[in-house]
Amino acid sequence: MEFQRSLTSKLKAVVLGFMCLISLDIAAQSGWTKEKTEGFYQLSFQSLKSKDYYSLEGDLLKTNQFSQQSLIFYGEYGVTDKFTIIANWPLQTWNGFETTETVSGIGDLRLEFKHALLKKYFPLSISMAPELPIGRANHFAKSKVSDFEQINLPSGDGEFNVWTTLATSFALPSIPFYGNLFTSYNFRTQYEGVSFSDQFAIGAEIGYHIADIVWVNARLNALSSVDEVDVATDFVRGDGTEYTGYSFGASMPVYKNIHLSLNYRNYNDWIFERKNIYSSGVFGLGVYYEHKPQKK
Repeated sequence: MEFQRSLTSKLKAVVLGFMCLISLDIAAQSGWTKEKTEGFYQLSFQSLKSKDYYSLEGDLLKTNQFSQQSLIFYGEYGVTDKFTIIANWPLQTWNGFETTETVSGIGDLRLEFKHALLKKYFPLSISMAPELPIGRANHFAKSKVSDFEQINLPSGDGEFNVWTTLATSFALPSIPFYGNLFTSYNFRTQYEGVSFSDQFAIGAEIGYHIADIVWVNARLNALSSVDEVDVATDFVRGDGTEYTGYSFGASMPVYKNIHLSLNYRNYNDWIFERKNIYSSGVFGLGVYYEHKPQKK
């Protein structure tokens, strides 16, 4: 049926929303680890709406509007001065097309274990982050056009994978300016017998503290597949997705150790051309709390 063919085409674009909006781009990687008992805890809301889908060949296609909103918890805790545990968990994700109902569910939980290789003069860290497939790997949204049609809009990918990241950072001693560089490798497995290509990512971030009140930052990161993916055998799982992303953010204190953060992210073809992705601006609003250990 025409409706089913249309939805099948649009499903290819859902990949970025699931895999990248709520995962890789949530927080920049750095070479620093938290001090012992130091903590950072953030609750944020992100929203994406787009009609622009880039196919596996990189061709731009116009579709009915896809939208995704996500409520995300992100936290870091310093177990020791050199070992930090990080959690990144979409508590709820809402997905839908103009022609379907909106469905929601929890996302996959990403746990990251980060160790400082060097800390004082040249911050350098390595981390491993297994992503646990606890989200809804299959969640069908009914058509608004026909009661007999539906489309799978999962909130998780159903696959166990592991990110390994090497990151370094610097801070200038005389002015409140910092920078981060990182590279990551995503070892992917399979879902229901379909194997996925591994991925690698690179990224950079700079930040500046204005008048000791407002932090501003700019980020650039890029994602590519290790293997050439010619056919999206299971296209809602992110196989073959590539992009270059950039973002701008700001945060400021609102009460004691509680801060408000704003972020805008979008995508282009500067490093890796967009493939298998919905490309549009992503707006984020968050509140975070920082716990600092008392100095003896």
